[in-house]
Amino acid sequence: MAHLYFFERTQSSQSDFNSKLQTAINLIRQNNSLVALKVIEVIDSDQVSIRSFFDLSKEHWRRMKHDMKKEDNINLPNTYPPSEHAVKMIEKELNGIIYEDRYIYISRKRTPEQMASTLVHEICHFLNARLMEQERQTINSNLVSHNEEVRSFAAEKMFERDGHCLRRSDIKELHEMVTDLYPEFNDTGDDEPQLGYIFASYDSPIN
Repeated sequence: MAHLYFFERTQSSQSDFNSKLQTAINLIRQNNSLVALKVIEVIDSDQVSIRSFFDLSKEHWRRMKHDMKKEDNINLPNTYPPSEHAVKMIEKELNGIIYEDRYIYISRKRTPEQMASTLVHEICHFLNARLMEQERQTINSNLVSHNEEVRSFAAEKMFERDGHCLRRSDIKELHEMVTDLYPEFNDTGDDEPQLGYIFASYDSPIN
């Protein structure tokens, strides 16, 4: 009976995740920002895979275990596939993550509105992957990673403003937030909050 209960609970959790995910995608579809149009184009053409943390592949589970131990000193269980307890541990630390520039995992604990913002953030990492790679070839600095996070958080802000332009104060706040969240990227001596807007792939017109 316990196994049956666990199965039903897992099925219910997956159904709830799928429902919230579809609502989140609809929210993006209804948004008036340019970045929302770019994100929907990616989703509709199946260029990315969107899953819950329960569906981590073996390789991504291995990387998750390694990274959480290294970065957060958190030891995830060794069992695969991820258990309910393991997923809760991950969701306590992460809203979402993208692997190999196309496999996106997001927390089932997020509201549809929060899921939508997370999808915008992670899919913009996908959209900017080639641009970031080009920058890595010319800039020998962690500033490349800083700028990439600014791009994705800027995309979230564009989505939040629903078609209205970003303000200068928004850009400054984004640089400050990324500097606080990722101090390891701040190794250049530059004043990141003063760097200004960072060009992104979604600045180009829709085809």
